[in-house]
Amino acid sequence: MKLEKKGMFAPFTVITSMVTGAGFPLLGSLLALDLGVNETAYIEGIVLVMFGGFITYWVLAHTIHDLYHIEIEERVTLSKKALKTLMAVSLVILLAIAIYLTTQRGWPVLVFASIGAIVSLYAEGLLHHEFQIAFGAMFLVIGGFYVQVGTLDLDYIIWLKVMCISIFAFLSQYGWLLIYRLDDYGWSEKIKNRSILITKSALFLLIIYFLL
Repeated sequence: MKLEKKGMFAPFTVITSMVTGAGFPLLGSLLALDLGVNETAYIEGIVLVMFGGFITYWVLAHTIHDLYHIEIEERVTLSKKALKTLMAVSLVILLAIAIYLTTQRGWPVLVFASIGAIVSLYAEGLLHHEFQIAFGAMFLVIGGFYVQVGTLDLDYIIWLKVMCISIFAFLSQYGWLLIYRLDDYGWSEKIKNRSILITKSALFLLIIYFLL
């Protein structure tokens, strides 16, 4: 199967969903150790947020996306009925993870999980803009971090550093999505240049993180 194919079962979709969906929660989890908030990792939490992030980005987001786009363009996907069933299953799994981690770490988990799920509703007919999934990446980092620390009562400098990495995730994901959707913008040079600037600007957040 060609890498450039679209649809939830296209290789490019699966690979990028895994990298983004699992990678950003892992980044947030590791922040807790790097910032010295946690001396040891909450392994169960890391596994669940990475799995939940992957399911959100791959199954929830792309079943909805394919349902709206299946008649617009050729996609490597399932029938509409199968997509709806898979979407329902993913919602049950994600809700179960969110409720379990809420019982373990507190109510903010449910808030972060809900925001992440809502912004992943990315398709024609729904809010259809790159910043949606970028916000999802941002909250995957924040959620991964919170699941590790289990409290909002932290020094402001800690949250400032977390926000730096979260905004880094937002900008890098936003810029990448603009590049990915260049064909939808008619291969616009303006959009291409904007995407490069947005992606590169994320590096400043990393610099600020290490300077704080």
